[in-house]
Amino acid sequence: MTDFLDSCYEAIKVQEKSIANTLENVFVNPEIELETKRCVIFVGAGDSYAVADYGKWAFLSTGVNAYSISPTEIVYIPLDSECIVIGVTASGRSLSTIDAISRAKRKGAKTIVLTDNPKGRAAEEATEVWSTRAGVDSYNVSPASPTTTAMAYLLKIASGLDSQIQDDLQYDLDILSGNSRKIVEWAEKEGITISNMISPRNPLYMISDGPNYVAAQIGMMKFDEFSIIKGIAALREEFCHHHNLSIKDGEQVVLISMDPITPSDEQYLGILSDILNMQTYHLHNNLGMRTPLAQTIPNTIALQMAAHFTVRRFNPEMSGFKMPHAKAFKIY
Repeated sequence: MTDFLDSCYEAIKVQEKSIANTLENVFVNPEIELETKRCVIFVGAGDSYAVADYGKWAFLSTGVNAYSISPTEIVYIPLDSECIVIGVTASGRSLSTIDAISRAKRKGAKTIVLTDNPKGRAAEEATEVWSTRAGVDSYNVSPASPTTTAMAYLLKIASGLDSQIQDDLQYDLDILSGNSRKIVEWAEKEGITISNMISPRNPLYMISDGPNYVAAQIGMMKFDEFSIIKGIAALREEFCHHHNLSIKDGEQVVLISMDPITPSDEQYLGILSDILNMQTYHLHNNLGMRTPLAQTIPNTIALQMAAHFTVRRFNPEMSGFKMPHAKAFKIY
């Protein structure tokens, strides 16, 4: 493998330690009062857009009025001092997220940055900084640990809020922090299995809903980043309405669901394989976690692994992101 792919793999493997390390270092200013604000708005781009969506689900699950939007959509939201805007940017350099935070600040909203780079420009624009401990040396590889540590950080915050699932969240966090190595080992095996199913001739659909749709989005981004196949994230119900009409025989799909699986999962898989003639894989984990929010993190790591082992199969000499495409837009 190339140094680039070695670095990408290390950014996945380091999650054996980085998730627990991040969970040990979560601090939230009690003056923020998340529960009493009119709205909490998450913004982020790329992997951080998916993390923003995860934050929405984590907070909604605890009764907080939360939304997730793309940074450029902030112009459509009326903001004031009763709003909190949380910008997610692992490297702290996303231009659109920085612009969104700056705009929110000018409108009087409280601004928070969730980042792995507390000395980055984004942190300078915020009134408060939440820092992950991703343990990576560079942000110029396929993001992995910075993504899931941000998800874990938000899960930890949600577990501190009074809610119907508070005990379950705290139970799941103990598993995430105490069994990280086992989780990554499970994810690697799942990822290798998925990659062995994949053909570069067809797109790969990743179908889910709720928190696990975050895993589908991140999986799509990982496959797109390596430029081997086109990844497509699809909401479970939406797939039934229009994606299904464009499917060709032999196209590939991973259905991502919570555990335990349900009869509707099995029925859905049967339709994908028997009627639509797709190559199917059912991704779910039985690692002992009670909530879909927590189960999303191992599923995400499994798809990170799947994309990585796919590029190792088909382009082991990859030395960087596809050019000139990677620099076509000024995002940093």
